[in-house]
Amino acid sequence: MVQMVLHVPAQVEIEVNVLIVDDSKFVTKAMHSILEELHLHVVGVAHDGVDGFESFSRLLPDLTLLDVTMPNMDGVECLGKIKESKPDARVVMLSAVQDEETIQKCMQAGAAGFLQKPIRKDNANDMGRLIAVLERALGRMG
Repeated sequence: MVQMVLHVPAQVEIEVNVLIVDDSKFVTKAMHSILEELHLHVVGVAHDGVDGFESFSRLLPDLTLLDVTMPNMDGVECLGKIKESKPDARVVMLSAVQDEETIQKCMQAGAAGFLQKPIRKDNANDMGRLIAVLERALGRMG
């Protein structure tokens, strides 16, 4: 495994609670493991946009990792509902497909970042991308 450190602002001495929303159980399990190793606390996992929004509303996590393509409600629609209910919510979008139109839709809808899957914990480039996006998103805490 690649050892990397997540840096959050010095004033942040609190536990960071994260919700993972992805229809792939493989992805949610892998992300859970990676986030725990980065000392982030996974408070919930959801497997579609409807459950994701309900989980967000119930848990009010500090950060949500949200897949773009999911059944019942896609990630862009779920992001819109999250931002409507809590405008300062920090949401990082995940997708296996990185097309500019989708990225722009997500960013315009209020995403704090965008990550292309897969993210492998034994790959320094993947971990570097993940940490950079998380640091930017969490830097807005306060």
